[in-house]
Amino acid sequence: MGSQVETTVKALIEFESELNRLKAEAMDAKTRMAKDADSLAETAKSGAILKAQRQASEKLAKARAEAEAEASTIRKKGEASLSAFEASISKQKGKAAEHVVGLLLGETQ
Repeated sequence: MGSQVETTVKALIEFESELNRLKAEAMDAKTRMAKDADSLAETAKSGAILKAQRQASEKLAKARAEAEAEASTIRKKGEASLSAFEASISKQKGKAAEHVVGLLLGETQ
């Protein structure tokens, strides 16, 4: 019977040793998986940031082009209005000069 007890104890010791080895392997695998998950998350984060930056740059470039086009339109309208205003002033200045001359010469009141 002593031999069976020794065999059983020896088997239990081997089983415990194998169980400890498997636990260690499981912990190593868990650690590797956590590191891999962190790495994948960081890669995904970097990709998302890069994509967001690219989209923001494209939107900014589009907005800038639209603003420049609108500014050009406004500038052209302003130049046209200024020309019309200057022409009106010139015309009124001529009339005012004639009126002043007429007043000085006593021709008009």
